Amino acid sequence: MFEVINLNAGYEFRDKFVHAVRNVSFKVEKNDFFGIAGESGCGKSTLVLAALRLLKKPGKIMSGKILVDGKDLLTLNDSEMKELRWKKIALVTQSSMNSLNPVIKIKDQMSDVLIKNHGYSKADAHELVQKNLELVGITADRMDSYPHQLSGGLRQRVVIAMALLMSPSVIFMDEPTTALDVVVQRSILQQIEELRKQKAFSAVFITHDISLLFEMATKIAIMYGGEFVEIGEAHSVYSNPMHPYTKGLLEALPSISKNLEKYKSIPGRPIDLSLNIAGCPFRERCSYAFEKCEVEKPELKFVNGRWTSCHLY
Repeated sequence: MFEVINLNAGYEFRDKFVHAVRNVSFKVEKNDFFGIAGESGCGKSTLVLAALRLLKKPGKIMSGKILVDGKDLLTLNDSEMKELRWKKIALVTQSSMNSLNPVIKIKDQMSDVLIKNHGYSKADAHELVQKNLELVGITADRMDSYPHQLSGGLRQRVVIAMALLMSPSVIFMDEPTTALDVVVQRSILQQIEELRKQKAFSAVFITHDISLLFEMATKIAIMYGGEFVEIGEAHSVYSNPMHPYTKGLLEALPSISKNLEKYKSIPGRPIDLSLNIAGCPFRERCSYAFEKCEVEKPELKFVNGRWTSCHLY
C-alpha cells in the first residue's frame, strides 16, 4: 500500500548538510500497525515529513522513491498530490494545538479540506465531520467550539478525526500522545486501535516510547543515526532483540514486577547527523564494538526472520 525505497533527506544550513534520513526503506501492507522508535533527534519526524512530501525548507529530499499504489510521490505535481492527500494518506501531528487554527471553529477547520479540495457542499461536509467526531467520542455540540475551549485530549481526538475524514488507506501518526498524561494517552491509543479495526486502515506510528509500540504494533523498526538498524515483527523484536541499540532501549525500560535498584541507560549521546559517518554509527556507545565496527559500515541483513545492521551477524 505504501513503500519507501532508499530515501535520503535532511536539512541544508549554511555550509552544512544534516543528513537526517539515510537510505531508509520500508513497506506498509494492509492492516499493518508499523511502529518506528528511537531517541529524539534520530530522524523519525524528518522521515515522516519526507515520506509525505511535507518537508519544508531548509529540508530537502536528496534521493529515493515513495510509492503509493505504485505511483512515486516525488514525480507528482501539486494537484496530483492534492488528490492523494486525505484520500490515500493522512497525518496526525505531534502537537494538536499547533495543528488547529485558534480563531476558527472545529467544524469549519475539518470541513475546509472537504469543501475546497474535494467538492463537498457545506451541509454534507458538516454531516461527515459530525460522524467522524462521534467516532472519536466527541459529541455534536462541540463542533462549534474553538480549539482553546477543548482539553488537550479532545484536541488530539479532533486531529485524529480529521485524518479519518476521507477514509485514507495509511495514516501516519507522529508522536500523537506525547503531550498528554498517561490516562488520556491510554484512552486515545485504545480509540486508535478500535478505529483501525473499524475503518481498516494501516498506521505508521512514530514514538520514542518503545514500550508502547510493543503493545500495539504488528511490525517495528528501530531507528538510529538517520537509518533503520532493526526491523521485524514486534513480539519477535521484544522477546529477542538483535541489535545492541535495541537491547539498550529494552534494558532502559523499568520493570513493574521487580524492585528497581538502578536505572540502566545507553552511555554517550546520539551521533551528529551532519557528520560523514565512517564505520558503524553506534560503535562509540556499543559494548560489543570491535575493530571492524570502526572502519566498515554494517549493511541491513536478513537474519532469523529479521532485518538488522550489525557486524555481530
